Amino acid sequence: MLLGYYYIMQILEIDYIKQNLKTAGFGQKLYYFEKLGSTSDQLKELAAGNVPDGAIVIAEEQKAGRGRSGHSWYSPPGVGLYLSLLLRPKANPIKMQGLTLALGCSAAKTLEAAAGIPVEIKWPNDLFCRGRKLGGILSESELRSGLVDMVVIGMGFNLNNQMLPLELCETATSLELESGRHIFREDLLIALLTNLEQDYQRFLEQGFSAFTGELKPRFFLNQKWVLVSGDDGQFQKGVVTGFDAQGALLLLDQDGQTVCCSSGTVAEIGQ
Repeated sequence: MLLGYYYIMQILEIDYIKQNLKTAGFGQKLYYFEKLGSTSDQLKELAAGNVPDGAIVIAEEQKAGRGRSGHSWYSPPGVGLYLSLLLRPKANPIKMQGLTLALGCSAAKTLEAAAGIPVEIKWPNDLFCRGRKLGGILSESELRSGLVDMVVIGMGFNLNNQMLPLELCETATSLELESGRHIFREDLLIALLTNLEQDYQRFLEQGFSAFTGELKPRFFLNQKWVLVSGDDGQFQKGVVTGFDAQGALLLLDQDGQTVCCSSGTVAEIGQ
């Protein structure tokens, strides 16, 4: 039992990550903390200084990790991966539409390769495996002079969790629970940053349309009835038919009309 406890609580080997990470920029500036309230909040504070594009903040444990709409993210020490990535695109907001989905696709591919199991994407920012939540991505942008000056991409993934709180057992999971494999977190982080850098460059050059072919087979809730609670307080009900060229969710409502949802929270429902 003591050996098992030590195994679960082992911390990230940061020197190994720095020695083996071959990206041009992503993760080359790395801030590591054993415990934080939120990696994204910490990175925003650092970004006020001269912190470069591609810098990351990573923590063993978060006390105030969050998802969409202020929801908390369960972030226990030693078993998951919790990080935030800084982007400084200086781009038109229209050009940046669909970024979260594109990077979600990059993350899904990385997790699939590590565990050998399929990972799906639930619009707009969650990763699922076999019907339960595996991780999430939250993008927070700042505008300056009409351009996207900065984006903080917060990511949290359940990797080696062998158990979850009772209230999450029916809705959440981990890579180890689903695959039976223990995930070497250092190698997964290196692969994730490598893939994110490549896909972010592809996004800047080609836009969201470059990812639609990879997203379609991974699109969780496709052809299912959902209720979308929009960030504007409006609600839309319909069958998910896909997404448009900017990554907005497309529904077919009860009147047979196509509805486009650019933001919001999605819940699966009966007809």
